[in-house]
This record gives sequence, structure tokens and C-alpha cells, in this order.
Amino acid sequence: MKRESPHSRLDRGGFSVIELLVYLIIAIVVVTGIYQVLIGQNRLYLKQRELQDVRTSLRAAANLLAFELRQLSAADSDLYVINTFDLKLRSVQGTGIVCAIHGTQPRFGLYATSGAIEATTDDSVLVFAAGAAGTGDDGWVQSGIDRIYTPAAGGVPDCAWTTVSANPDLVVEVDTTTAWLSGVQVGAPFREFRTVQYGSYDEGGSGLVFVYYDVSGNVTADLTQVKMVDIILRGESFGKAPQAGNLGPQVQEDSLTLRVSLRG
Repeated sequence: MKRESPHSRLDRGGFSVIELLVYLIIAIVVVTGIYQVLIGQNRLYLKQRELQDVRTSLRAAANLLAFELRQLSAADSDLYVINTFDLKLRSVQGTGIVCAIHGTQPRFGLYATSGAIEATTDDSVLVFAAGAAGTGDDGWVQSGIDRIYTPAAGGVPDCAWTTVSANPDLVVEVDTTTAWLSGVQVGAPFREFRTVQYGSYDEGGSGLVFVYYDVSGNVTADLTQVKMVDIILRGESFGKAPQAGNLGPQVQEDSLTLRVSLRG
């Protein structure tokens, strides 16, 4: 039996040092390429995340402003001040149903209330007065709010409905005489308003811009003629996203424009 020499086994298998170096260089190039792709994907992900943060904030702000403006009527003096970077308006803060009326005081017991009904100097109310039969004397009457009571303290512990036993959520005293209440009936809708101002927090910036239009589509500065409003919002992300090359992390910016029609 012929025995194999050690040199024959070495000549038949394994890699040379040069081959190992070539394979190692190829592996480094491939891993480096994959690493660069992963870095680029992570940079793109972080940028999109910060952009989404900006866009979510802009949409939330636009929805709030649009909700406020759609309820306004310039003809009914719902706009108090209009400027390029801010506006002041009468905002709906609370609603309810008149379920009882005090016998001698200008107070309403309110049921099914929602929102924030308070008695500040900026608060006012509209209550629907049906009056006599027919629609000739129907309308909304306006007043301020003097005080807010609990049902027991306000002297209106129970709702005046005969078929349903219920208690008012609260009692509101308005700053007017009881004669004003003659047309208000149980079941009348109640709306509470507050003066609200919207504007850019940074006075030197232009993150919030308003453009006002009349019924013909012309830009107007007359708050009684406003029919449409452009809301222009510009924002930046709270966090920063890395940039390509040697640039440092930067905030992401975006803008949104929305046109809203007023109620009347």
C-alpha cells in the first residue's frame, strides 16, 4: 500500500494567502455597501418620521381653526378683529338644553350640557326664544353670564319635564331682567360663547397667516364682509433628522393651506 506524502495533501486542498486576501477584500466591499444602504434607509426613515410629525401637527391646527371659522357669521358680528397673523372671534365653548326656568330670577336649568360653560367676562350666551305661536317672533337672544350654580343652590333642582324625571346639570344666571326670558321655553337650545384669539406664538415669525375674502372673492380688511378665509400654516418638527454627507441634523419643515367658508 502506497503512502501519501504530506506535501501531496497540501497541494490538493486549502487556499493560498493571496486567495484569502482577495476574498477578504471582496467581503469588506460587500459589507460596506450593505452598511451604506442601511444608513441611507435609516436616514430616510428618520426624515419621514419627523415630516409626519410636522404634518400631523399642521392638520390638527388646521382642523381646529376650520371648525371655529365654519361656525362664524361676519354679518352677526362673530369676528372681532382680523389681522394677517392673528384674529379674534366668538367661539362656541358649550351647549345645553333649557330644562327649567327659575320663577323670579333670570336663571336657566340646563340639561345635556357639553363643553366648558363658565361665567367670565369673555363669556356670553345665545338662547332660542320661540315666543308665541308661529315663527314671526322667533329668534336668538344674547346675554352675558353672571353666575354658575349647582341645581340646588340656583333654586332649580329639577327639570320641568312632566314625562321624564331628571335633574339639571347646572344652573346659569344671565345678566338681564326676567322680562327678557318671556320668549324662552323649556326645551330651548342654549349656546355659550367665549372671546378667543388665534395667532402665531412667535410674534416675529409667520407660522400662521390669514387671508380674508369677501363674497366676490376679493381680499378684504372689512371684518363685516368676510365670507372666506385662507389659513396658511407653516411648521417644523420637534426633533431633527440626519442629513447626507457632512451636514448636521436638521429640523424638517412643511406647510399647509386651507380655505374655509364662513357660516353666513
